[in-house]
Amino acid sequence: MEQNYLPLFRKYRPQSFKDIVGQESLVKALSNAIELNKIANAYLFCGPRGTGKTSSARIFAKSLNCEHGPTLTPCQKCASCVDITNTTGLDVIEIDAASNRGIQDAKDLIAQVHYAPVNGKYKIFIIDEVHMLTGEAFNALLKTFEEPPKNVIFILATTEPHKVLETIVSRCQRFDLRRITIEDIIKRLREIANLENIKITDDALFTIAKNVSGGLRDSIALLDQVSILGVKEEINKDLIEELLGKVNFDVMLELLNNISNQNVEKTIANIEDIYTKGNEPRNLAENFIEFLRNVILVLNSSNDEIISKCTTLITQDIEKIRACNFDKDKITKILNIFVEYYKEIKTSTNPYLWMELAGIAANNPVSQSSQQINIVKQQNQTEIKPLPIKTPVAAPVKEEKRTVQPEKIEQQEVKPAKEIKEKNPIQNPPPAQISENSENSAEIWVNVIQAISSLPAKAFYSGVAKLVKIQDKKIVLGFLHENALVQAKSNSKLSQLNDAIAKICPDYSVEFTRIDSTSQTIAVKPKIVPQRPKEVIPQESNFTDNSKHVSNSIKSDDNQNQQEEEKETSKKNIENYSPKVKSMIEQFNGRIID
Repeated sequence: MEQNYLPLFRKYRPQSFKDIVGQESLVKALSNAIELNKIANAYLFCGPRGTGKTSSARIFAKSLNCEHGPTLTPCQKCASCVDITNTTGLDVIEIDAASNRGIQDAKDLIAQVHYAPVNGKYKIFIIDEVHMLTGEAFNALLKTFEEPPKNVIFILATTEPHKVLETIVSRCQRFDLRRITIEDIIKRLREIANLENIKITDDALFTIAKNVSGGLRDSIALLDQVSILGVKEEINKDLIEELLGKVNFDVMLELLNNISNQNVEKTIANIEDIYTKGNEPRNLAENFIEFLRNVILVLNSSNDEIISKCTTLITQDIEKIRACNFDKDKITKILNIFVEYYKEIKTSTNPYLWMELAGIAANNPVSQSSQQINIVKQQNQTEIKPLPIKTPVAAPVKEEKRTVQPEKIEQQEVKPAKEIKEKNPIQNPPPAQISENSENSAEIWVNVIQAISSLPAKAFYSGVAKLVKIQDKKIVLGFLHENALVQAKSNSKLSQLNDAIAKICPDYSVEFTRIDSTSQTIAVKPKIVPQRPKEVIPQESNFTDNSKHVSNSIKSDDNQNQQEEEKETSKKNIENYSPKVKSMIEQFNGRIID
């Protein structure tokens, strides 16, 4: 057993032009330059990570400084070739610009330029990640790059060429390295697997090649990671997906089947099971969106070869999807729902909650026909009239609950609204009244909520906003918290609400206001309760932040009963959620989370 293990991406690093994978244009250009003896003073290699920039620079240096060179086939045995392979030579100097990026480092490099080569014909400087150099360092090197001493060559490598000064780029021969194709990566991985006796399936190699973004080094590193498992047993696609943090295909297909069949319980169970196995909600949402995209491609194409090339699906996976007989429109609608909810999942402090809500929403996609909208519009043709103002009756005061000083009792007494209006005709406008038909107002608001296209906006206005009244073609919504009021006025949510109102009742507008726990609102889902006389307390008409009740120490029994009923209803609704969501709701109860 060897003392020091050499990673596969270093062990199988290209050592000559024939070993470079997928960069035919670069190899051809450099080979012709060597054969024609047209060597430039500076080169710039650009491209994504793991595509062979530094390796190509080393091979080019070997070809120039080999004792048999310049040659296209370095001997790999002479002192110059060995020094370049081990990065220990004096003639080929590699510089990391990320850690040597200042003006003083540039001056030190210029000082080394004047020393003659020792073993080879050229003195070559390979500057990796050159875009990290400061502006002062770039300017200091300008003259040296343009007119270097004889037999001095600069090879610059970068993943971000747009950050390199144009004056530097103009002094170099630029070569852009492309991403390695999936076919080339699979071919190279199979060669390495055979040499290392790694048992791995073609599907597993395809999964590796598909998920490394065209970087050959990354694919070899991943093969090295799973190589210890491929000695005694064969490595399959499932193991690679697990290492990459991707959810198994069969699990994704089961989740989509449950959503398509509108089985909410199994959908929530699938999401909970995936989450408990270590997959974060954001990762799950990204993988499921990618899976839905693949399903849509399968449903719209009959060419399995093209599907396999454009996705990570194999023939067996394609056959499983087609056997499910998914509806194209339904899958597209599910994809739109998850894309909409993904915006909240990646920014929310409770991503699992939004992931679960996305699953529930996908089971019950909102679809309101034009016929239903017309019916609602016809029901709202009649004008909504306000109720006549009633004189409020003071509630009996219990002496043991009063904490007011004797001399201030006069100010705390409840007086009829008529007297208040006569004494303060301007400062105290008439109290706000709800519509004549509360059930009709609630029905209008329910249809407006259903017409909102954005699912997060729908959840916000249906869960946070309280319907105060619908009067004079104006829908007044109240909010208990200032933060919720600010969110309601945001452009993203307000535009969705205005569009929904335009569909249901085009002549109506919306108004937002602050309310408190004692304010009267319209129950969207009213329940049949015993009728009893109400005791009304005069209130300001707009429920603004400056609104004042005549007496804060007196509360009607009806308001207390209504609050108790709302608490019981919310408890029953919470029971429908999973244990994970219950704990989140209890933890964040009363807070507004964006």
